[in-house]
Amino acid sequence: MLDEEKLDEIFKNNQEFVEEKISKQYHERLKQIKEQNFEERENIKQGIIAEMYYKEGFKDGIDYVLRYLKIDLST
Repeated sequence: MLDEEKLDEIFKNNQEFVEEKISKQYHERLKQIKEQNFEERENIKQGIIAEMYYKEGFKDGIDYVLRYLKIDLST
């Protein structure tokens, strides 16, 4: 199982890259929102952010597992 220190290290190493990537995607998707209602527009924005963080976290987890398996298999 992964320990907290390794997970924190992964997060710190990838945080800036993830933030830049999410910001770029977020602004591209904001341009596509057609809703005029402020509350509905804010709900859509929050949904976009949550979805992107979820996807990036999942990708980081997969990348870590693949790297970890490669290291373990080579020893």
